[in-house]
Amino acid sequence: MIRYIFILLIIITSCVTETKKNVTENKDWSVEHSIDFNKELHQREELAIKIYLEHHKDLKMKQSISGLRYQIVGNNKSNESLAQEGDVLTLDLKIELLDGTICYENDSIPETIVLGRSDRESGLQEALVMMRKNDKAKLILPSYLAYGLLGDSESIPPQSIIIIEVELLNIQR
Repeated sequence: MIRYIFILLIIITSCVTETKKNVTENKDWSVEHSIDFNKELHQREELAIKIYLEHHKDLKMKQSISGLRYQIVGNNKSNESLAQEGDVLTLDLKIELLDGTICYENDSIPETIVLGRSDRESGLQEALVMMRKNDKAKLILPSYLAYGLLGDSESIPPQSIIIIEVELLNIQR
């Protein structure tokens, strides 16, 4: 019995020591580690997007300064005005991962947002200001323009590059 108690104490002590060691190691994390992590994540995502585009040569995407890839198919009505911050937009959306997994699709019920004042992805909002009523777009958003390091709580994993197909159905000023 004493031997079992002794073994149990050794196990508990080693667990406590290991926990203290992990806490101490986490104190060594620095701003430089965060910068290096973000640079590495960015490089991995850029490579994944490049490979995706190599396999989908039909996509003729442009790239914005932020890293958003976009291809907008216009409605051929150049007299229509572009969406602006504060406009109420009605959208048809489909969101998927690079591997084709569909994460979100608003089937028959369009989504309504206020441009620049909603919690939608910053990459989506960036693209919407380049669109007119009835334009369609295909977007590739790196994780930092989408759901970031945490993903969403439902269907988009952390650090996910997403593809959005969007149609701007209506603009209300």
